Amino acid sequence: MKGSKRRLAILASAAPIFNRRGFAGTSIADILEATALEKGGLYNHFASKEELALETFDFAYAQVVEYFGKALVGAGPGLGRLRAYIDAFEHYCERPVIEGGCPVINACVEADDALPFLRERVSKAFGAMRGIVRRNVERAVLAREIDARTEVDQASDFIVASLEGAVLLARGMRSRTHSRNVCAALRGWLEERVLP
Repeated sequence: MKGSKRRLAILASAAPIFNRRGFAGTSIADILEATALEKGGLYNHFASKEELALETFDFAYAQVVEYFGKALVGAGPGLGRLRAYIDAFEHYCERPVIEGGCPVINACVEADDALPFLRERVSKAFGAMRGIVRRNVERAVLAREIDARTEVDQASDFIVASLEGAVLLARGMRSRTHSRNVCAALRGWLEERVLP
């Protein structure tokens, strides 16, 4: 990510706006108001609203990656990291690192057909999340921490879909109870596979 201090300050101001309102719902006027810039000043740093949106997504996603990276420090590979990831996700639902919730989910919902320029970034972000989970499911199976009959790809998709679905459910129902319920159920599902 390119990064003068001013450019990073613009991204930090724009990230919650894009995250809450989406690309279509965010106007350049909204960004100018949040950054106290004139239009020319904004366009000195970003060639278009699309470029600003992409870099804002990258900025927001980097915050998410940093959060989960810190949350997994000290957790052993395999089962330990899977448990820590679920715990971290539950806390993340309670206190998202970027105002407005998960930037990956928010961008995914909007980018599917309407914003092809953002779709690739969203796909890579989901791929990275799934990669973390998949590596640790595989490690847990190989270390005989969980049942060897666990199908790694299915389990990985199930965990990621459950966690991301928890974010959507909590947001749609306007209650964190639902994300807590999903995380509790996912912990139970994982513990059923732990070998004695």
